[in-house]
Amino acid sequence: MRKVRGFVALACVAGSLLLGAATPANAAAPAHRATVTASYLFGYYYTLDACRYFGESLVQGGAWGSYNCVYQWHPYDQQSYWYLYMS
Repeated sequence: MRKVRGFVALACVAGSLLLGAATPANAAAPAHRATVTASYLFGYYYTLDACRYFGESLVQGGAWGSYNCVYQWHPYDQQSYWYLYMS
């Protein structure tokens, strides 16, 4: 039973580290709105520069054709982020 509890604790720690790695970076940016159609939400970031950096790198790498950064309200965090949509 002790081994099972240790394994479960280790799995929880590993899961929390993976979820923590997916959080956005940097500070908030000024508001900007745009429309998004038929796109895939790739991620969200604190700054426009970070959003553009990841969008440009994915387009230049050939993984996607284009990207769009949209400043939107995130209801769970009660703050706004730059959302990266890929198409």
